[in-house]
Amino acid sequence: MIVGPVPPPYGGMAVQAQALAALLGKEGVDVALVPTNPALWKPLGQVKGLRTLAQGILFLGRFCARLQRVGVIHILAASYLYFFLRVFPAVLLGRLSGRRVIVNYRGGAAPVFFSSWGALVRPVLRLAHAITVPSRFLERVMVEHGFDARIVPNLVTTDYLASAPSVDDQSKPGVRPGLRANRTSGRAGPRLLVTRNLEPMYNVKMALEAFGVVKERHPGARLDIVGSGAQEAELKRWVAEKGLEDVFFAGAVPNEEIARFLQAADILLNPSNVDNMPISLLEAFAFGVPVISTRVGGIPDLVGEEKAALLVEPGDYLRMAEKISELVKEPEKAKRLTAHAKDLCKDFTWDSVRSRLLEVYYPAGGKVA
Repeated sequence: MIVGPVPPPYGGMAVQAQALAALLGKEGVDVALVPTNPALWKPLGQVKGLRTLAQGILFLGRFCARLQRVGVIHILAASYLYFFLRVFPAVLLGRLSGRRVIVNYRGGAAPVFFSSWGALVRPVLRLAHAITVPSRFLERVMVEHGFDARIVPNLVTTDYLASAPSVDDQSKPGVRPGLRANRTSGRAGPRLLVTRNLEPMYNVKMALEAFGVVKERHPGARLDIVGSGAQEAELKRWVAEKGLEDVFFAGAVPNEEIARFLQAADILLNPSNVDNMPISLLEAFAFGVPVISTRVGGIPDLVGEEKAALLVEPGDYLRMAEKISELVKEPEKAKRLTAHAKDLCKDFTWDSVRSRLLEVYYPAGGKVA
């Protein structure tokens, strides 16, 4: 059983849950994917407290209905309320039923979460037969709190990228970053992309502020923002108040359509305040799009000493703007970054992840139940 969210909304955990279920199925594993965010009747889903209660009841019902048919439970875990409402009951019920329980902890906010709630979190994690994490950053957090954790990297599935149609006819892989013509202004400028949900932790406003500076230097620059969230109206209002042109909010986009935006982009921006190992970066790496990211969570471990991406401090939009201009002016540097980033992607393919995952599921080398 895989326990995790499914789209919508579109996010890294949901992508991973679906990819794992699909790839394990191709291996001949009988997989049950139990959504932690089951779909509700639309009017019910619009009432906040009632939505939480209804989803919790549906989740537990489906979890228990499938429990007797599985031997291993793989729980995609994150921090705060999700941990207590989804991870805790799944771990407890899994152990009580005698199943092998794997907690796949993925929360970029882990240091703060453990510091605040560790007394409640640690007993839950001790019930798990194994803990996996996707990064050295989270491995260090687990060790600090007395847990052994195995690194099982995130998956990046790129089959759909090669055949995806472009957002526009001007975008051709291998010509980035550069000064292409903006479809609306006709002037040359870099095309920038953000693919994060519009929530405070991802600080999309930082990317907008950096874009404002870049726009003064390169009037033809364009910024596409793919994602939705609680800050959408606020960010759109900010753009309007600043009179910032050529910012396009695409809203929530299915993962298979992200490739269209990657194909059109010159540079991907990741402005988050808290992060672990974002799938959005791995997808950009796989598609050869240069990345400028904040130096948070597991990202420095992932990219090394700016070999695979350029890093800035959280909130430093002026430095991010400088890095954008740097890549535009030095295309050879961008090529070196993307070449190294593509090499990194080998560690995140199914061929690389498969054996690590199955060793955690079946430590004695046993067959699938």
